[in-house]
Amino acid sequence: DRWQGLVCHDANNREPSGRLRLSVPQPDPGPDIAMLKRFMADLPNPGTLEQLKREAQGILSPDVFDGARFEFNKTLSPKFALNHNVFLGSAQMPASYEFGANFGDERVLIASRVDMGGRLNGRINAQFGESFAARLQAQASPESPGQMQSLKADLDYKGSTCCAGATYMGGGLLGANLMQSITPWLAVGGEGFYHTQKEVKGGAVAARAQWGHKGEHVATAKAGSFGNVELSYQRKVSDKVGLATEMQYYHNQFCNFGVGYEFRLRQATFKGLIQSDTTCSASLEERINPNMNLMLSGQLNHKKKDYKFGFGVVIGAA
Repeated sequence: DRWQGLVCHDANNREPSGRLRLSVPQPDPGPDIAMLKRFMADLPNPGTLEQLKREAQGILSPDVFDGARFEFNKTLSPKFALNHNVFLGSAQMPASYEFGANFGDERVLIASRVDMGGRLNGRINAQFGESFAARLQAQASPESPGQMQSLKADLDYKGSTCCAGATYMGGGLLGANLMQSITPWLAVGGEGFYHTQKEVKGGAVAARAQWGHKGEHVATAKAGSFGNVELSYQRKVSDKVGLATEMQYYHNQFCNFGVGYEFRLRQATFKGLIQSDTTCSASLEERINPNMNLMLSGQLNHKKKDYKFGFGVVIGAA
């Protein structure tokens, strides 16, 4: 018994004054706390809730556009770069031009873009230490002088086993989210939001599972308070081949389903997507030389008689 001998009455346990010396041993915390610390140290960081299905989304989002597009990127210094985007237009979209300027280092990224209509988009990312980061996005246009057409601010915290964030959007929308790893292959989390002007509130719960010898299987699920459910699954067949599928269900509204694939070759990347509404999309990006990429994209829907074909060239590609 660890508490045996709490008070000893022999002469060796007496002080010079003759009073008894009490010996109270500290209780052994046991191996439970040490095992818990080792277990928590082995848990991975799950990423943010916003990037819950990042692997599947990268395959299920081919770069589809209609018409001809040319991009020219010029690096002026290690921290400053300019880019020009020219879109020649199509039957549905008029021709346009965008000019952008980017500044960035290890801690701060500032990016801006303005088009011929005077619409300005800006983005600022700042890193505060190893755990905290802030993001700010804003858009202004001549239609609303002196006012931000859209505004979004995010504050993110990245721990060793969790990610948390807070969001504010123009108009009075507040939100918070959290993702926590509970096992080496499973993470759970949730989000909530409240609109201060419309007095509308809601939330969602999410789960992410990743397993396999190299983590080649990733499955995610998300359910919201408005009856929306999102499911996704991605499998990395090899270093060059990836497959993904996704389902989106909104109660009494619609249900979408899609299957995508990706092939990464030595000089090219090919992506394809087949959706439940009979839409088929594909994109090809090939590196012609270290400073030039060729892009081809197509999308068709026989049921809606909607067809798109795009051709693009990127000069100064990273």
